[in-house]
This record gives sequence, C-alpha cells and structure tokens, in this order.
Amino acid sequence: MGRLHRDDLADAASSHSLHSIADEDELPPPYTDEPDLNPVPASNPTPASSSSRPTGAFRPLRIVDGAYAIPGSKNVLSHDKRVVSLAPTLSSNKDELLHVIRRQLKLPVRPMLLIKGTHTESSNDGKQKKSNAVTDFEFQLDLAETMLTGWEGGPLYVNWMEIDVIRDDDGISAFRGGILRSRDYKAPKAPSARLVLDQDVDSDAALLGPDAEAGIDADVQEEEEHAAVVNINNDLELWCERFCLDPAPVKSFTIYRQLKGFDHQAMRNIFDSHIRELNYRGTIYQCFTQAHSSVTIYSPHWINRLRTNKYIWWLVVLLQLWIITWPIIWFMEKRYEIAFTRWNASLDPNTESSLVKCYARNRNESALAEWWAPAVKQAAWTRRSGDNNLLTRLDAERVQGMSTEQLINFRPQESCAEIERRERMARGQGGFIDNVVGLARGISEVGQDWRFTMGWGANS
Repeated sequence: MGRLHRDDLADAASSHSLHSIADEDELPPPYTDEPDLNPVPASNPTPASSSSRPTGAFRPLRIVDGAYAIPGSKNVLSHDKRVVSLAPTLSSNKDELLHVIRRQLKLPVRPMLLIKGTHTESSNDGKQKKSNAVTDFEFQLDLAETMLTGWEGGPLYVNWMEIDVIRDDDGISAFRGGILRSRDYKAPKAPSARLVLDQDVDSDAALLGPDAEAGIDADVQEEEEHAAVVNINNDLELWCERFCLDPAPVKSFTIYRQLKGFDHQAMRNIFDSHIRELNYRGTIYQCFTQAHSSVTIYSPHWINRLRTNKYIWWLVVLLQLWIITWPIIWFMEKRYEIAFTRWNASLDPNTESSLVKCYARNRNESALAEWWAPAVKQAAWTRRSGDNNLLTRLDAERVQGMSTEQLINFRPQESCAEIERRERMARGQGGFIDNVVGLARGISEVGQDWRFTMGWGANS
C-alpha cells in the first residue's frame, strides 16, 4: 500500500512519480477523449488529511487500448495479461527502445473484475440423466479509470504512482542481463558490446526538457525532483543500451506494473447482493485479474518467435515437449527485468487508523462497488456476454442514480422507425404491422416483469 510522503525522492533517487518522467517525445496521452484536461502538479503538498482531488474543474481521464500497443505487437486487447513485441529495431536501437519504455511506464495496470452467473439444466432421455451448465451472464468491469485516476493535479500526485529502476549499486537481486538473478551487472565479453554513452543525448538539459535548458530557478523540492528524473532517465537509457548491445541471440527486456492498496474482496459481497436483488437464483462467480501487468521485448530470434506463437505453445504443452524446450530457453535467454511501476489504489499515511486512508476518487472499495452496482445490475439483467462484455466508466455513468425498477424497465434509445410507429398509433393511423410490433413489445415487457417476480437462473 502506498504511503503519504515525499521524502523518498531524497532517500532513493530510483523511485519517483511516473508523471515526473520528462518526455521530450510527442507522446500521445494514454488517457484521451478529454481535451480540456491540463493537470499541473502542485508545488506545495498538503497534509495527508487533505483531499487528494484537484481543486479546479476536473474531467475524468480515458484509458484507451491503443496506448498499450507497441511496435511489433499484434491485436492488443483490454484484458491481455502482457504485451509482447519481436520488432528488430527494439532489440538493436536503444533510442527506439527507450522511447517505447518511457511511454509504457506512464500507463497504469488495468484491474479487471469478471462477474459470471451460471445455472445447471438437467434432462432425462429415459436412459440417463444429463446436466448442462448454462451461462446466464458474463462480463468484466474495467476498474482502472474509476480507481487509478482522479488524482491528476492534486496535492498528493507523487504518491499515486511510482517507478523503481534497478541500479548498479543498489544491491537488489534482479535479472541484469543473465540467466540468473544477480546483484551486479556483468558486461558481455564480446568487444562489440562495449558501452559508449552518447553525450549529446545523455545530458541533464535534454532529459529535463526546455525548462531546464532555459535555466529556470527551482526550489529545493524541485531540485530533488529534477535530480530523481535525471537518475531515472539515465538508468533507463543505460539499461536500454546494454540490452541493445548485448550480442546474445536470445534475450528479453521486461517491465512490470503492480497494483497496491486495493482489496477486491470487499466488493464481492456488495455485487452479489445487488445481483440477488434481481431475484437471480443461479451461482455467481467473481474473478479479479490485472491486465497489462507487463511488457516484454524479445530479440527476433527464431526461438523467441516460436515461443510467442500460441499454436506452437499449445503443441509443446500437449506433447510434453516443454521438458526439453524449457531448459534450452532457460540456458540461452539473457533476461533484463529492470523497471517496475507501482500504482496505488489507496494511500496510508503511516497511522494505525483506517479512517484516514486516502483514495484517488474519495471512494473506498465499498463505495466503488456501490457506484458500479447499477451498471452491474443492468448487465446481469440483460444477460450481457460474448464479445461485448466489457463495462467501462462510461457504461457506469450512463445508469447512475437508477433504481432497480428503472434498470429492469430500461429501454435502449428507440430508433426513428419505432418513434414513427408510436406517432402513427397515437394518431390512430397504425396498420396491422404496427399493431403486431406493439403486441410483441408488450409481451416482451410482460415477460421481463414475470422473470423478475418469479425468479430466474435457478437449477432445473
């Protein structure tokens, strides 16, 4: 769980707010659709008891799937566990790799909550009794926008997301370009892998951006932040260069995203009770996952191409060939796992009281579940499943404030043809087809009322 403090910048220069990573590249925002949003970090943080929300007008940020795509990745979806690339340029050009890594470090992990309702149908053909599992609804909640955003421009902005980059003198056991974890970096023996830093690019002015080049005066806190930014960028650039100059044919470069300070179990009972309000009698299953928790860059070797092919992967599993392939890959692969981002869903200001815990949108897990409850009810009632099974913040906002009765009788926006039909019926000019359509709609509405009254989803 995150802590409400700012002293980490002086104690550990390798940890800092993600938004403080200067990016001279024209980075399209990972959050979009809100052009008026212009968060400005607060220079004087307030105490932990203060609100963490911006004081001015705030528009929620949008997280888009396309921002997680990188060169060489294919079909990046919102629920993907990780993103993989075999692009040759990312294994040989340290500037391209650094550009991609810095973009990805600004993207949050995406908490996903799967909610599924099932029941069993039994049949007897006279010879034997058969049971079939039937899925009544199955959908996912994308919680990222409602729990990992909302702090932008607030006084505690440096605490909500942090980054750690492995350094040569930190004594941490990590994959530093070898097949085993180590506490020190061992440079490859090949002469071509000798590191030569580009002084034109690796300069404090370039990393800090135009403000530093202009010589703007900064207070002590700003100087500490700038120093941490310089260290992070220098470390990232150094590791990108080491990876690209590594002559190993099979190598990988991975960054990880972590979620802290969130208890999804606190939401489970609330969602169960709201779905039961629909008189649902089936079994409710909930599963919490973290999508986009890692990004991996592989060298374009044929072994890496085969290991990332899902058909080859299943073939190896089914034929038990992993007994041979896994040791080969383990001995050949040089792994670089040097960057970790932490996204805090809540912050605890070093006290024993749980009442002072701070949340980005001022909503704890229970309040967040209540906020999502109308959208969950509607998705369950309408038996939402299949390809269109992802609920976003916009879906939840659309049904905010609706009661259970309103959600049950909820009708999507009527088409122009339906509006014209109703107008003809009101004028007394409706024909036979209009009457049939109206009768069918009425029967459907009565059926929904009957389903709510008598219950649905029970085992049979």
